[in-house]
Parts: sequence; structure tokens; C-alpha cells
Amino acid sequence: MNTITDLRESLEQTAHRYDAPDPHELLRGVQDDIATGRDRGSRTPRLVAAAAAVALVAAGGWALSQGLGEEETGTMHPANTWELVDGNPPEYAAGLALVETVELGASEDGVVILDPEPLVGPSYAVAWCTGASEGAPSLVVGVGPADEPDSGVPIGCLTPQAPEVMTPMPLPELSGDIGINRLPEDAAQDAAGPGTATTVVVGLYREASTSEFPYPDQTEPTEPPTADVVLDAGTPATTEVHLDHLGEAAEGYLMPAVSVPTREGTVLTTWAGEPGRLLVAVNGMVITNDGEGLAQPASAGPWQHADPDLRGGYWLTWTASASTREFDLSPSGLAAHGIQVSEGETVTVAARAAFPRDAWQVGIDQPAGGPDAGGTSGPAPVEPTEALPALAYGYEQVTAVSVPASGSTFEIELGDVDPDHLIWVTECSAEAALVDVRIGSTPVQCSPGMEWLNVARVPGLVEGQPVDVTVGVGPEPVTLAAYTPRVWEDYPFEESADPIGTSDSAEAVLPRPVDGERPSELTRMPGPAVVYREVATVSTSDLDADGRAEVTVPSSTDLSIWIESTGVSRMRLALDGTPVEQLVPDPDESVITGILPAHQLLLRDGWFSTWTAESRGQQVRFDHADGRTGHGERDEPTVTIEVETVDGAEVELTFFELVPEDNG
Repeated sequence: MNTITDLRESLEQTAHRYDAPDPHELLRGVQDDIATGRDRGSRTPRLVAAAAAVALVAAGGWALSQGLGEEETGTMHPANTWELVDGNPPEYAAGLALVETVELGASEDGVVILDPEPLVGPSYAVAWCTGASEGAPSLVVGVGPADEPDSGVPIGCLTPQAPEVMTPMPLPELSGDIGINRLPEDAAQDAAGPGTATTVVVGLYREASTSEFPYPDQTEPTEPPTADVVLDAGTPATTEVHLDHLGEAAEGYLMPAVSVPTREGTVLTTWAGEPGRLLVAVNGMVITNDGEGLAQPASAGPWQHADPDLRGGYWLTWTASASTREFDLSPSGLAAHGIQVSEGETVTVAARAAFPRDAWQVGIDQPAGGPDAGGTSGPAPVEPTEALPALAYGYEQVTAVSVPASGSTFEIELGDVDPDHLIWVTECSAEAALVDVRIGSTPVQCSPGMEWLNVARVPGLVEGQPVDVTVGVGPEPVTLAAYTPRVWEDYPFEESADPIGTSDSAEAVLPRPVDGERPSELTRMPGPAVVYREVATVSTSDLDADGRAEVTVPSSTDLSIWIESTGVSRMRLALDGTPVEQLVPDPDESVITGILPAHQLLLRDGWFSTWTAESRGQQVRFDHADGRTGHGERDEPTVTIEVETVDGAEVELTFFELVPEDNG
């Protein structure tokens, strides 16, 4: 934000850096310029006033305060379009900051800017025609070194009728005196058509930094446009992005991405509903780039390609209203960025964004008659697998589909089931490990061998409506299965599988506790080492005629129970009269890998069961169980056990406490 006080302080600093000019010499220089015609045309009163103020401050130090007073008169705001403000170019617009202004009268051919602020780095020119009649064509001026009037860059002159279509013209580095001249009539007509000479206002701009640019007040973002494929903040991220030319890690760089086929007519449109920045890369090559070398330190590209909205690999937006920009995603369009692909070949489009409210989107539209969405046929049904069986843990599979790993969103049908009661399980290969998956708006991950330790419940689904599913970009599809609960009384236990018990990966995460050994997940925790200590055991033989038993566990530290069953059985547990379901996390929460996995699947309606006729062991922990061991919430708790068995099944509960190793 720039105020009158800022201007005053800047001018005072300038005055102290330079010796005060002699007023008579200053006036004589101006008279000489007028006499020789060197300073043809005129700078805006803004620059004249600033120069005079510096001279007067340096000479006497009083004229500035007298002329401006102490009252703040306003703040600076950027222009929404390239419109003159009281006859002058806007101070800030479209990420640019005004450096110099020149006005050419209708009878003037050119002007020379003496000792201008050097236009180093990307710089631009914008020209306006004032006094032009309705529909008058643009005129053309040239901007370049003063001593080379014929080498100026031609600048199209904007008419007042269409300020919104102005594109600032890039300029080469101009470090000496700058000449601004009308082009010869023939050249002007060749460039813009015949026209009538009018007054021309030319503004020279530099790229404003994001810290200095006076961003407008924020408004509520509009809805983004629709597109065949959408990439936004909700798109699953992928590590299948290589940005080594950006100086980023060549492997494992995580970015949201989609895979799409490229054809002649494929268009990519970036959209932003607020100021911010957005990087878009195709097959790892940044296309939001105006030719800069993006490896650190960055190097400037050809000045002719300079674009004020493309900086350092990002598309920058400056206004509170919606901004869009189109990119050619066809094979020929990508070739301009050095990306060689064939017609119909799939490319990976990735994005990296910084927006306060994530109001950004990358939309990709295919030509008429092109493929749908990501260029695939969508999810395909699959049969139950060992990892995703038809029945497991009291749940029955409703659907299982193979979802393309393209980052595109697909719909799957669930049929007549209550989605609030479903659990979701993913299966993938080792090559697709840890790929992001989204079910509705809930993110989950896929880990081979750990499928049932990453179970999720998804809130917000509507009964009878299809479910949106998205798999992040990866080398292979991911299988996604939904399961609905069955009741105990009619569950086919003999057909029920135990994928956790048969998984080597799950066994490594959830091993049976061993007296005197450290828990596997706590071996790398800081602080004193802790170990298991066996303190009590209860088996089927300890139960009374009603299948009940009660035991006081001699422990006051964190408690763990290893429950082992052979055959079909279920049990209720209570510690000091508190049911076990109240001592573990809410069963409606998602599973936390490696920590209390059983309570989600094996604890239902107050009963704990493995839902299988096979032998099965499972650990259940209480109290902290997160590394802060030795601080249990109970002192010698009384455990109440109630067991129901089918056809002579047996159970055994072994109680362990976690204690510091020195006390083991």
C-alpha cells in the first residue's frame, strides 16, 4: 500500500543521497531541451511533480510539506483493466508497476526520456490513443534506445473502446536514454491499418514484486468452469512427477495430478478465483513458463517471450475476480515446450498452487468426439481376491472395482445399501504403494499387504446415489471394495476369510506380544526402552457355567490383551465395570495403521469377535499405548469377561503390561 507519507519519505531519502541541483542550471537545461527539440512530447505531471519535489526538498526542505500537507489523501489500488486514470496510465495493473510515462501530442513525432530509471529485467510498454473517434483503429509507436530511433519495438496503441484486451508489449533491456517515436505512416498502417493521428500516452512498466503489488480486497470466489477433466486442490497427489529442471527432487515429489490423452484440439485452461500462483507441468515439463531457465538460480528467457503473468514457472493472478488462461495441450502445442508426444498418447498433468482459499483449477477439454474423462472406460468390476474376499470380519462385499490411476473422478454404483454403514478397503500392487485414493471427499491410502489396516468409513454419502472415487496418478489401477455389515446370527463363519491373519505385512505390524521383548512400533521411540511383561491369563476353562469370568490384573501401567481363539466365538470385556468399547477410540473413526486396528472391525455392538472358524490372535490395547508408557490410568484393574462359543470353540486372553526395561 503506497501513501503520501511513503512518497514523502522516498523523496527525502533521494534528496539526501544527491547534491541539490542549482535551480538556475535546472531551468537552463529544460530551456535547452525545448530549444533543441530533444525532449519532444511531455512526461506526465506525476513525474514532473516528483522531480520538482526532489529538487525543492534538496534545496530548501520546505516546499514538499507545504505542497502536500500532512493529511493522508488516499491509498493506491491496482487497475482492473488497462484504462487511463485521469488521463494517466495506472500506477499498478496486472502485476506491473509504472516506471515512466510519456505523452505525444497529435503533432509530435517522438520524445526522448533523459536518464530514465533503467529498465532492467522484464519490462513492458503500453500505449493509449486519446481523442480517437469511435471505432478508430490503433496507431503504432516504437520504443527503443534514443540513439537508434529505427530499432524501436512497435507498440500497438489501445483505443478507449477496448481496454480489457490490452496485452503489454515486452521490451529489451533499456539502460540508456529511451526514445519513443511514432512509426512512419506506412509502417503504422502496415501494423495497424490506416488511421488518424491522435494523442498517444505511453507507459513503461516493470514487473512488480508480489510483496509490493497492492492486491485488491478479496471477494467470494465464483464457481470454476466445467471441464472434461478437472485438476484441483482435491485431486489425489502422486509421486509420479519429476521436476529436476526446477531444482526439486527428481524422485518422490508429491503433487496433485491427472493423466489425460493429448489430441489435436485438446485445451488446458487454468482458472483462479483469487490472487495467487499456479504451476502446471506436463510430463514433468513446466508449461506455465515464458522461456525462463527454471533451475536455480533461474535465468531469464528471450525478452520477446516475456509475459508478466508467467514468472519462475508459475502463472500469477492479480485480481479478486476470476482469471483464466488457455494452453494448447495438443501434440503440436506441447512440442513448443519441448514435450514430444504422439496423437492420442497419455500425458501426466501436475499442478502446484498457492492460493489463500484454494480457489484454483486446471480444466482439460477434449475435442468433440474425443474420449471421455481420462481417456479410459472407467472403473471395471472385479471378482473377490485373497486380500479383498467376499466375506471378512462380519462384512460382506457389496462391490469391487478396478479404478484407473489417472487422477480423474469416476462414479460407482452401490445399489440398495446404507452407505453410512459401509467400510472401504483398497488393494494395489507394490508399484502403486501409497498412491492416494479419495472416496467422496475422504482420502485413504493403499498399502500392499496392509489393506485391512487402512479401512475407512466415508461420511456424507447419500443412499441411492453413486459415489465419486478418484485414484491418484500411478503406474497401475487400484482396486476399491465396499463392504456392508452382516448380523452375527446368520453369518457364514466357515466361508469368512481372515486377510489380516494371513498377511505377512500385517503380522509384522501386529505381532504377538512376547514377555520381556519390546513392542515393534516402539523400538524407535525416544526415551527409556519399554518391554512387555505378562501378568495374567484367562482361558475357556476359567469360565463359569454362564461363560463368565472375573480377574484382577496386577498392573498399574499401560495394559495390552492378546486374545486368541480357535473356532467361532465372541466376548464382552469390561475394565473396572467400564465396557471395552468405551475405552478404545470411537468405532466410527477410521483405522489408524498399527494402533488399535481391531476395534474397527472386530468390536461391534459391545462384542469382540474375529468372525472366523479358524485360529486367530489379536491384540487390543488400553490407556495411552502411544509411547508414553508406564502411565496407566488404572491400578490393578478388575477385568470382567463374558464369552459365547459355537461348537466347542476355545478362547484364551493373555494380559501384558508395558514397563520400563529396567523394571522388566
